[in-house]
Amino acid sequence: DMYKVHHAITPEKFLETMQSSAFDHVRDTATRMTQETLDISERCQNKYKASLPTQLIHGDLHYDNVLVNKEEEKVTGLLDFEFCSFDWRALEMAISLSKYAGEEPDAMPYFDDFIDGYSETGELTLDEARAIPDLINLRILSNVVYFCGRAVAGEDDISSLTTRIENYEKRVNWIKEHGDEIVARIIDKMGLVVE
Repeated sequence: DMYKVHHAITPEKFLETMQSSAFDHVRDTATRMTQETLDISERCQNKYKASLPTQLIHGDLHYDNVLVNKEEEKVTGLLDFEFCSFDWRALEMAISLSKYAGEEPDAMPYFDDFIDGYSETGELTLDEARAIPDLINLRILSNVVYFCGRAVAGEDDISSLTTRIENYEKRVNWIKEHGDEIVARIIDKMGLVVE
């Protein structure tokens, strides 16, 4: 459920916040991102809720939350377990990849490197591989909902979102444009059989 990312947010409060005057200077982007959020939330609930395997996931596993010993080239620790939950297994990969979406000048080498490393020990089903683009966008758009929740709760100013929303849109669009390529690379690296 998209609206569990923050205790203060509901679907109604999300819509009210996104339609507020705070977004007037980015109104077109805010309108598109509101619709994207509603669409991805509904699509994931309807398409994946009963079909994707679940497990305990970190929920925020990306380069900002991983400690690495550069000399030994080894991971020495993980940080920030506040989003740890029992959720779709494929979300772990999607969340990690979401940080690279739209990176300049070319994000695909980051995706390739991560998929290479993940596939050494991680596994996904064909359905999970095919869901990855939607799950990446679910993660990106959950940030939109999360920052609305922080503003509603008075924990943060809405400018935390208004200053990021155009970047979120860029990342969502990049995933839409490259989704088939991402899925093909996962299928290839994991040796999944396409039926």
